[in-house]
Amino acid sequence: MNLLNRLVQLPPKLITYVVVMIFMVPFFVFLMRVLNRTVVYNKKCLQRAKPPFLFVSNHVSMLDDAFVGPVVFLPRAIWDFRFIPYHAPEKKNFFKGPFFSFIMYASKCVPITRGLGVYQAGINKLIKHLRDGKVVHIYPEGTRTRTGEIGKAKMGVGRLVRETGAKVIPCYHSGLEKVLPIGHRIPRTGQDVKIIIGEEKRFDDYMSLPNTPKTWQMISERIIEYIRELREKLEEKDLLGSRGQSSDGSGALPESKIR
Repeated sequence: MNLLNRLVQLPPKLITYVVVMIFMVPFFVFLMRVLNRTVVYNKKCLQRAKPPFLFVSNHVSMLDDAFVGPVVFLPRAIWDFRFIPYHAPEKKNFFKGPFFSFIMYASKCVPITRGLGVYQAGINKLIKHLRDGKVVHIYPEGTRTRTGEIGKAKMGVGRLVRETGAKVIPCYHSGLEKVLPIGHRIPRTGQDVKIIIGEEKRFDDYMSLPNTPKTWQMISERIIEYIRELREKLEEKDLLGSRGQSSDGSGALPESKIR
């Protein structure tokens, strides 16, 4: 406990950098790159983005943030502190006791309580972070899928966009449901994971609409559509790869494939 108290007294940015970049990132990069086979498409779409923005993706496991973040936000997160994103994990599952709560806060996590809706303190805090020029990684579905299909849009992410004007970078991934299936606590190895990132999206047309739940839902549903479009593109890449050809018939892998 004395060590924990001393750590809390350190500058917050230093704590975050040490916990995330020195302890967490190397472990999860090793897990995803070495123990599993991870491929990232269109990584440049994220690496060249200027904060603030929302990074949104489908949600299939309890550790999607930890699995995806290190392989897509590096290398820029090494020298750009803003590029270490804020996350919104469920409070009951992740903020357990002083030690784990400390790790969560140090990892730039904002606790969200399921069932309290879009006006809760956690959502308000995410809005503040976006207005301050930060990056937020969040799931438009609000919870993990149990079927593998992309779930229905929740209005929370729409509120974040409407009240901040932040742009959105969509992402779709496949394979993480095999790395950490629902009901398992220890990640599996030897799995194929594919991640595809889309171009940034702006919602300027929605800014003139009333700032109401109806508008938030419309924005959220549009974001889900972008994620579904990425799923279709990834499936197309998989199909072309299985045939040993690219979209131009040359037989080469897509130029957007970045490891």
